[in-house]
Amino acid sequence: MIDRDRPHDAADLRAELARLNALLVDTNEHHHRLRDALIVRSETLEGHVHALEALLDWYADLYEHAPIPYLALDGNGVVREVNLTGAALLGVERLRLIGRPLRLHVVLRDRRKFLDHMLRCRRAAGPVVTELDIEVAERRVVPVQLISRRSTVAGEAGTYFRTAVFDLTERRHAESALRLEHERLSLALTASGAGLYDYSWPAAELTPSERWWQLVGRPPGEPPQGAALWQWFQRQIVPADRATRDAAHARFVAGESNAFAAEFRLLRSDGATVWLRELSRAAETSAQGHARHVVGVLMDITAEKQRIEAAAQQTALLRDLSAALFRVEENERRELATLLHDVLGQQLVAARLQLGALKPTGRDADVVRDVLALLDDAQQEVRSVTFQLRPPILQDLGLVPGLRWLARETSNQFKLPIAVIAEDTLPRLAGDPEYLLFRCVRELLLNVVKHAEATAVRVEVGGDEEDILVIRVSDDGKGFDPARVAADRQVSRSFGLLSVRERILGLGGHVRIDSTPGCGTRVELHVPLAES
Repeated sequence: MIDRDRPHDAADLRAELARLNALLVDTNEHHHRLRDALIVRSETLEGHVHALEALLDWYADLYEHAPIPYLALDGNGVVREVNLTGAALLGVERLRLIGRPLRLHVVLRDRRKFLDHMLRCRRAAGPVVTELDIEVAERRVVPVQLISRRSTVAGEAGTYFRTAVFDLTERRHAESALRLEHERLSLALTASGAGLYDYSWPAAELTPSERWWQLVGRPPGEPPQGAALWQWFQRQIVPADRATRDAAHARFVAGESNAFAAEFRLLRSDGATVWLRELSRAAETSAQGHARHVVGVLMDITAEKQRIEAAAQQTALLRDLSAALFRVEENERRELATLLHDVLGQQLVAARLQLGALKPTGRDADVVRDVLALLDDAQQEVRSVTFQLRPPILQDLGLVPGLRWLARETSNQFKLPIAVIAEDTLPRLAGDPEYLLFRCVRELLLNVVKHAEATAVRVEVGGDEEDILVIRVSDDGKGFDPARVAADRQVSRSFGLLSVRERILGLGGHVRIDSTPGCGTRVELHVPLAES
């Protein structure tokens, strides 16, 4: 009997076979893709392994040759790991250090510190810091700082503490130098009596020292602080001195000057007025050069100002006395010239007339003639001395004709060309100033003759400014250094110039000297025309 269902079974079998073939193909493709993915993953993992090994080598090299010693200590302070830098610092081979208590390298006086350090390491979760001295190679004692932190990975001996060792030698040296400089500064401030302060800018938050408060006077009640203290300090400055100080301070904080210096009066809280000198520098500046933080000192210069004022008063008194002495000298010269001219001169004239009236003969005539010649010489000398003491031309014609006569006489005597250039409308000076100026110019001309080695001299008389008479004496001589001559009072030229300067100061004027070695000299006498 034929089975009618077999064709259907064959068809189903073929379909199932086809489905299984397709599934096999998919399985093979999935296998190949999975194999490729595993190969790629394997290659990636292999690359990561190599990178990790290189990184571990890099970290190991960094750890071994780090500039800082690293150790791993157990809870008892025994060395369990140490890098090469640590072994080199301690001067012991690394293998000998492993298992060795670190306290054996700590100086005896600091071992209690180290034991306390390890105790705190076991109790604390964070880093533990201790400074102590250790003994290293060649038995040198080195100050170090230990920073220990609990390791997250336990070692064979239990919990480890990773410890970094920092050499504090340079820091200790810097601290020692800083302390030395601080002591020097303190000593200098104490010796000078200065008060130290600092402030920020532009916030103007002022922080002073106790000495600063002593100088300015602490106000009653709670003293101001910060910016309020700065404002209080500004208000205490005497108003007449405030503007000058503020202008200088504005230039300083703007970076226009490297330092700030000012002298001013300040009204203290106790009512006293003191002179203060303020000196400061910028400790910190902005990119534009503006002051940001300033440090300075304040000094009491009241006594110094009083001494300067007293010296100025003494100088003025001496100048007045010198002027009075010059006037007395001129009066003595006038009286002596009058005596020579009116008394001795007249007596010489009378004696000559009486001798001239005689009619001697023979040898007596020769004697009388010789005596008459002597009387003529004496009379001429009296006229010359009288003219030197008190030239009549000054009283009769004035200063300029007197200077022209002086130039001719000096030129004839010393064979030195002297030109006088004067204004025709020059106002005359009444009284003694004419004679003092005449003598000053004569002293300057004698200085030229003695020291300048000049070939020509000019004397110019005029007025450069209203109510000011200016007399210039210039030469083409060898010149000199005014600063050196002023410092060396033993030089005769300096004495002559000093005499001229004192005479002109006595008239209320001043002297200006312009000279350079090899370039001649010019001396200017500035005298007010009005009575000083």
